[in-house]
Amino acid sequence: MAGRAVVVPVGVTGETIEGLLKSVPRPDLIITVSVPGYEEVKGPIIEGLKAAASAMGARFRSFTVKKGDVEVLVDVYKLLLEERPNEVYLIGVTGSRYLLPLLVMVLLKYWRDAKAVVYLLHGVEGEECEAVPLPGFFAPSMRLSNTQIKLLKIIYSLEGPISGKELIQKYGFTRSVYYVLADMERKGLLFVRRNKIEKTLPGRLMYELLRAGEGAK
Repeated sequence: MAGRAVVVPVGVTGETIEGLLKSVPRPDLIITVSVPGYEEVKGPIIEGLKAAASAMGARFRSFTVKKGDVEVLVDVYKLLLEERPNEVYLIGVTGSRYLLPLLVMVLLKYWRDAKAVVYLLHGVEGEECEAVPLPGFFAPSMRLSNTQIKLLKIIYSLEGPISGKELIQKYGFTRSVYYVLADMERKGLLFVRRNKIEKTLPGRLMYELLRAGEGAK
């Protein structure tokens, strides 16, 4: 598929959806991502988007993400890799505050892997929004070096925490690994507590996205 996809974190209002359909010229794929409980509250919004997709001849997919459930977020990424839209729009005007930063990670990974153009529909609810390139907001802080990717794979493939000392002794890193870990901690990919490296949800999601991307090549 060479076309447009829209990713909607459910929590949006009917007015936002009306603005969305005016802002994105004929999407080919509409994806809604919700959290448990929102399906009942926002059911009419989801059904309205499904009906709009049908009327436009667009495909429609809906996902529900429980707290800490990175697997479903990876499924969204895999769907994008399968469909290969060359333009993706993420609704950032409103929606679930839990989902939005996680979907940003998913779409930045897709942007890098598929060389697609990814936009954030940015603005204030009830006012005109604009499509702004998503990487301009977030990508500089999420670029990972080869060393960071290697560390991410080691840390998140282990069952328990590991220390910087163990990384040096068991995996051949030099003492400069502490500077790399500090940068990864600033990016939210891990925590260092009492000399032990603890996992975070963004780090776990990035690790799974890396694995999914390698599996798709």
